[in-house]
Amino acid sequence: MTPVFVVGDVHGHRDALVRLLRDVGLLDSAERWVGGAARLWLVGDLVDRGPEGLEAIELVMRLEREADVRCLLGNHEVLLLVAERFGGENAWAGGPTFHDVWLANGGQRADLYGLRPEHIAWLVRRPALGREGASLVLHADTDRYLEFGRSLEEVNAAVAAILEGSDPIAHGAVLDRLSDRLALEDPARLNAMLEAFGVRRVIHGHTPIAIVRKCDPRDVVEPLLYADGLALNVDHCLFGGGPGFVTRL
Repeated sequence: MTPVFVVGDVHGHRDALVRLLRDVGLLDSAERWVGGAARLWLVGDLVDRGPEGLEAIELVMRLEREADVRCLLGNHEVLLLVAERFGGENAWAGGPTFHDVWLANGGQRADLYGLRPEHIAWLVRRPALGREGASLVLHADTDRYLEFGRSLEEVNAAVAAILEGSDPIAHGAVLDRLSDRLALEDPARLNAMLEAFGVRRVIHGHTPIAIVRKCDPRDVVEPLLYADGLALNVDHCLFGGGPGFVTRL
């Protein structure tokens, strides 16, 4: 059976990601993939809050070429895209600009000003949802993905079409939906996701476990299984000083 690993939100902590992948034997000391046929999922939010967002993107881009590495779209990837594309426009009527929203949510100027066309093209191609066996892998703990479609293919196609387009309102709608959190604590909303996508469990990041547990991020060393085992939270809160972890499914 193929070994499968999942990593939560990186948030610009590229070197921490390397350390975590070395610790589980997926990278060697030269940062080369040595995990063989193992599969690695990253649930999005490679950027913002930490200082190495672009470096994290470039690392994952390279690992995708070397191995079965799959990275999803997080709300902070969308934030970076809207800041680059529509920075001076209002995020909503009478509200702050997209650039202001990005900055307020941990945007790093080095990421924005260092973005190259190949980074943007890669970000736009990130799927919103993935499937691993009987599990749905997604970034945010929300059922609002269903507003884009009722199947994995429909959701991914709808989000990709928006990100490939030039409509700031549509981009803002993607950002709004991927920024929602804690919705899957509601059994009805969680069951709607499970039924729509034909899965038995969801795996997500986005909401730091330290916030849910009301604890110091340094005390978070494993994923949080909740909702009677139907949901698994892997957001280790690296940006808050957590040591991080890699989850083997």
